Amino acid sequence: MLSGIAFLILGLLVLAGIGYLVLAQQRQDQARLDRRLNGIAVRTPAAPRLLAPVTVPDMLAPLLAQAQVEFTTRALGVAAGVLLLAALCTLLLAGPVAALLLLIVPPALLLFWIRHRAYQRTSALIEALPHYIDAVRQMQTVGNSLSQAIERALHEAPDIVRSFLGPVARKLELGAPVADAMQQQADRLHIAEISMLAAAIRTNSRFGGSITTILQNLSNILRERIRIKRDLLAATSEARVSGRVLIAIPFVAVAVLFSLNPTYPAFFIHDPRGHTLALAAVVLQGSGVMVMRRMMRLSF
Repeated sequence: MLSGIAFLILGLLVLAGIGYLVLAQQRQDQARLDRRLNGIAVRTPAAPRLLAPVTVPDMLAPLLAQAQVEFTTRALGVAAGVLLLAALCTLLLAGPVAALLLLIVPPALLLFWIRHRAYQRTSALIEALPHYIDAVRQMQTVGNSLSQAIERALHEAPDIVRSFLGPVARKLELGAPVADAMQQQADRLHIAEISMLAAAIRTNSRFGGSITTILQNLSNILRERIRIKRDLLAATSEARVSGRVLIAIPFVAVAVLFSLNPTYPAFFIHDPRGHTLALAAVVLQGSGVMVMRRMMRLSF
């Protein structure tokens, strides 16, 4: 029973991967055709088409932007081909269950790494953003325009701020309005603090007023948010440690049982009833881990 389900899921995953690659290639071809029709295509012998960023779902685009990770069509195609080839070899040598795990585990680990990197980089940006806003406000007080203050303060800002707000400075150099450039970056990143900065600039450009006062108030608000977040983390540290212990207990128990009785997993490997129980245990454990992580996540 489990082998049939594994074959079905394996086939669906392979078809989904092939379909995604085909749709991504079609979108890229359509975009290239539109550029040629509009006369925007650059006539150079280089081949940037192989290095063009691949189209990603809207759900993953902000996460990749926060992690500052970019996949190209060529890299994604090579990785998918290697993974499918390895899954095919595993299917022939070890069966459909192992092949299914090979198709699921590496993308899951990659997604976990991207989420961890995005969390680290956005946390560093949020910590440094109030100081950057203060620098912009000081540049404004000495007579610089808002666009000049944003660009010049960026030169002395930490690397994490330059990496996230560098595209805004480049758009300003090309003559883009400050409000539009910042709002586009906020829409791309989906970071609340950047959205607050973009909203403040957009409101000031539309209704006028003293931008220095707005920036000072925004800087104070961001510092207060950082302080509240630290207090929440300290107040919930015991609960989060307990949750991690509860998540780890089943894995530790399984490892201890297998080490004490090496024949114990034979039932789950060779018996069809063991296959069903193992699949149910994995699904329930995965659901429990997701629920515990959701409960431990702090967002405000």
